[in-house]
Amino acid sequence: MALARLFFDNDTDFDRMLSARMPTYFPGTTSAGWVDRYTPKFDIVQKDDNVTVLAELPGVKKEDVKVDLTQDGRLTISGTTHEEKEYEDEANVTHRERSFGTFSRSVSVPSGIKPTEIKASMDHGLLKVILPTKPKEPAVAQITIA
Repeated sequence: MALARLFFDNDTDFDRMLSARMPTYFPGTTSAGWVDRYTPKFDIVQKDDNVTVLAELPGVKKEDVKVDLTQDGRLTISGTTHEEKEYEDEANVTHRERSFGTFSRSVSVPSGIKPTEIKASMDHGLLKVILPTKPKEPAVAQITIA
């Protein structure tokens, strides 16, 4: 038997052995090891006069979303996804990938954001946050030759 084959067989056996215990050791994981939490996907676009953050929040109501900018320059989008049962209580769910509960995601934004002018809107599960930036000072200076 080749050494590589032996290694991969052991790896598979080890994974199989741990997969049943994974939810016990690491809450929020499935038996396959995937994290069973909702994490919004972000696009971040930087222009001369603003930074725009687009967050996918399908099925989330805008009243269940909170947007915060911290003093250290982190934009945090948090909220709650609610479970809407689409089946009867006695139904036997054989596969489940959707997750529900609270979520939070933070990103760093550049300095120079004007906090009082930040605008946010949400349409069809897409949150758009526009963070206006202060205009950059022109790089003009008189240089003395030493």
